[in-house]
Amino acid sequence: MSEKVKCKKCGLEIDPDCQTCPYCGYPQHEEIEGKNESNSKRITNAFFDKPQTQINDEKQSNSKITFFSFNSRTIDINPYKSLAFFIIGFFLLKTIALIFSLIASTQSWYFNVSGAATSAINFSSYFLIFGIFVLTLGKDISKIFKEFTKSDSYIYGIAFGFFMMIVSSAVTSFMNLFQQAGVNANEAAIDSTTSLYPFLSIVIFGMIGPICEEFTYRVGLFTFIKKYNRVAAYLITALVFGLLHFTFNIDTIVTELINLPSYIVSGLLLCYFYDYKGFGASTIAHITNNLFALLMQLILSSIVL
Repeated sequence: MSEKVKCKKCGLEIDPDCQTCPYCGYPQHEEIEGKNESNSKRITNAFFDKPQTQINDEKQSNSKITFFSFNSRTIDINPYKSLAFFIIGFFLLKTIALIFSLIASTQSWYFNVSGAATSAINFSSYFLIFGIFVLTLGKDISKIFKEFTKSDSYIYGIAFGFFMMIVSSAVTSFMNLFQQAGVNANEAAIDSTTSLYPFLSIVIFGMIGPICEEFTYRVGLFTFIKKYNRVAAYLITALVFGLLHFTFNIDTIVTELINLPSYIVSGLLLCYFYDYKGFGASTIAHITNNLFALLMQLILSSIVL
């Protein structure tokens, strides 16, 4: 006679070949086989799918907070159009400015060397480039408009703008510890134009200029490079943005080099704002930064006068 076994449920002794317990009716072999089969499937799947150590590593890596621990909000746009934005904003702007300067040179010598000529060239160039950007957008203009219908674009944008001012000022102050330097040629030209034409300067340098630069360097250069390498997009865009505000002049090279890092850092922050919160936030941040600087310059100049 075969040795008795205990029922898995009630614990009473039954014959080992019983399919169900005669006392409680609990199935014996099916449940065991089902468990064995289920366990076998789990082991097999774990073996052929992923090792347990790999799963643990992935869980651990997913729990880590990194610099890019957010969903990018860059504008989904054709890469060729992104490249076109950069070409328009960087190369075409300089070409248009050169054409306008040649036109200005046909006027009187006094007009050509005056602040009025420089102001006219800057205003005309940015107005024209802004119009070209709008035409280039085409059907993508709805994506841009949508960015400015979100309240967080303004909330984050204004906060980012003041944060950028604080950081860039801190960088400039740090650089001045090594060598005292004033404003660079780019800022000096803007200050001069603002004193002559305050309202137009606020419109162009405070609003249209930042929008054009965001199209050029964030929607254009950054978005294009980011499709291939995200880190490279940050570094290259920030460097190009900094060099845009750099004037190669041997007489003022020290001043230019002292001010260059603050522009690079600002470019890096604007890339992060754009990547993190979208085009609306980075544009509002850029406008906030420029408008505040222009208004402070006007207020301080009026106090001095």
